[in-house]
Amino acid sequence: RIRTSEDVLAMRTLFREGDLLTCEVQSVQKDGTLVLHTRSLRYGKLDNGVLITVPPSLVGRRKNHFVTLKGLFSATKEGESAMDVDGEGEGDVDVYLGLNGGIWIQRTIPTAWENVIRADQDERAPLAETLQKLRQLHATTRVNPPMRESIARVRNSIECLRLVHCQITPDTIEMVAKASIKEEVRVAEMLLPEWVVKLTEGTRR
Repeated sequence: RIRTSEDVLAMRTLFREGDLLTCEVQSVQKDGTLVLHTRSLRYGKLDNGVLITVPPSLVGRRKNHFVTLKGLFSATKEGESAMDVDGEGEGDVDVYLGLNGGIWIQRTIPTAWENVIRADQDERAPLAETLQKLRQLHATTRVNPPMRESIARVRNSIECLRLVHCQITPDTIEMVAKASIKEEVRVAEMLLPEWVVKLTEGTRR
């Protein structure tokens, strides 16, 4: 929380202009200034992912705006999937649905990373310290090609929904993404008009 002018200056040790953050709007001042807050450890700076912007009207208010989409990887080689390559982890994708229309997509941080960090820490280390190290590891570790494809597939699934003016929810995103995998549609072809119509067909029933 910012309480003094010193706090304002110290904020630059954490964030700079141009950084992308996830947070909540606490209030709007009379002059239009927004008061933001990060009331839990899940909020903060976003790194190593993709941002897509859609009309805010397509993103409804939900109990939970942080969701994980599972099983959205496709085979890369015989018997191999995105979660097997380079020790990336489970191969799941996290989606943060912003009420301002900003949607952030990134890999789900693998459980193995947390286990490694905890093994090197004192068992009494606070949770905040562990999460900070996980974020740093996520920000500095490259995303392997199969996982980049999964992230791009989710991104294009959201874009398909935007193009047909469909509500963007975890269910509709997953429906379009899995339809593209079932139809063996390449990520680069998902936004062709004929595929946009076909892949979103299930969301209009």
